[in-house]
Amino acid sequence: MKNIIIAIFCAVFFSAFIYIEHFFNAINNPTLISILAILCFCLYLMLDRNSTFVCGALVGIFWFYWIALSFRYYDLVYLMPLMWILIAIVYGVLFYVMCFFESHIYKIATMLCVSFIHPFSFNWFIPEILLVNTNFQPTKLNLFLMLLFSSIIVFLVSKKQYKSTIILAFIATILSIYQNPTQNFAQNNLKIKTIQTNINQEIRWDLTMLDSIIESNLNEIDNAIANNYDLVIMPETAFPMPLNLQETLIDTLKEKSKKISILAGALESKNNQFYNSAYLFQDGSLQIFNKIILVPFGEKIPLPKMFVDFINKHFFGNATDFTPNAQSNINYAFIKNIKFEIAICYEATRDEFYQKNPNFLIAISNNAWFYKSTQPTLQKILMQYFSKIHNTTIYHSSNASDSFTLFP
Repeated sequence: MKNIIIAIFCAVFFSAFIYIEHFFNAINNPTLISILAILCFCLYLMLDRNSTFVCGALVGIFWFYWIALSFRYYDLVYLMPLMWILIAIVYGVLFYVMCFFESHIYKIATMLCVSFIHPFSFNWFIPEILLVNTNFQPTKLNLFLMLLFSSIIVFLVSKKQYKSTIILAFIATILSIYQNPTQNFAQNNLKIKTIQTNINQEIRWDLTMLDSIIESNLNEIDNAIANNYDLVIMPETAFPMPLNLQETLIDTLKEKSKKISILAGALESKNNQFYNSAYLFQDGSLQIFNKIILVPFGEKIPLPKMFVDFINKHFFGNATDFTPNAQSNINYAFIKNIKFEIAICYEATRDEFYQKNPNFLIAISNNAWFYKSTQPTLQKILMQYFSKIHNTTIYHSSNASDSFTLFP
């Protein structure tokens, strides 16, 4: 029972930073988050093999329960518990492997390596993000140092050296308070407007709502023009249709782009295939950027074709997966002579989009699939992580969650 209690508290502390950010942003104190991270790592190092599955299963649920919420829009609510069970099993087994040996050296090594393991190509489990809202840079080195520090605390406690433990904890707290990492980052003189929309996923693809959605988007663009913005960024699928087939609307947007650059999400249809795309209108011209990395299970099922066909036929009404952009190069564009990488939702949390340490990245999302949940909060923390590590300013526009600009 003692080991199970340790496993439960470890999972709680392992996930606390997400929920504090989500529900109590006003008390999201860097020192508090640092202390919680250390407590989490101490408990992690204390886990025994038989209780680690419980810890991992709970971490999986606390972090990723919201994945099942998208089933609501496919009339597959009955599958939600099965998805939660699958998530619990995957991360339970992962933690079991991470703590298979009780050696602190082994557990520290696995914690440092686990971010390279992507179940079903899903890469959102990155332990370093526990440090994003602390005063420490969320690097592998700092993660290692915090794990090493936690190992020393666990050792001292096991030897009942409580005074030494208190002194060490006090020193660590002082260090966390006075750490003040600063970075120089590229700046531009553009006035950029990130648009937040709040369209429920249930009506997003309702054809009777299409005209009002288009009108609202055009009004947002006109307001940005009136306020002298250089660039307006609209969310993923802001125009919920194959925009390339709407010649009149494209002409309208091209005309408006003579006054302001416009980047908006929409679909592209060609050769009987559908792409999740970003449309860039500027100076009366159009560029289309198709999504390169698709969301596992959301846009593409990462299984052999025979399973894909079965799932699409019996669960998604003969729907087909989105088609990824075949090119290997990351999407980018020059807007007012400044280079921006362009990421569509999930892509903004992928290493591939940061390999060249871009100065500026535009991200567009539709988070209505997971409304209301902690998904947008975890997404933002992940983007903060990549922003800090790669010194990248991120402009994010979203539906059903906050739009924001992140500076390193």
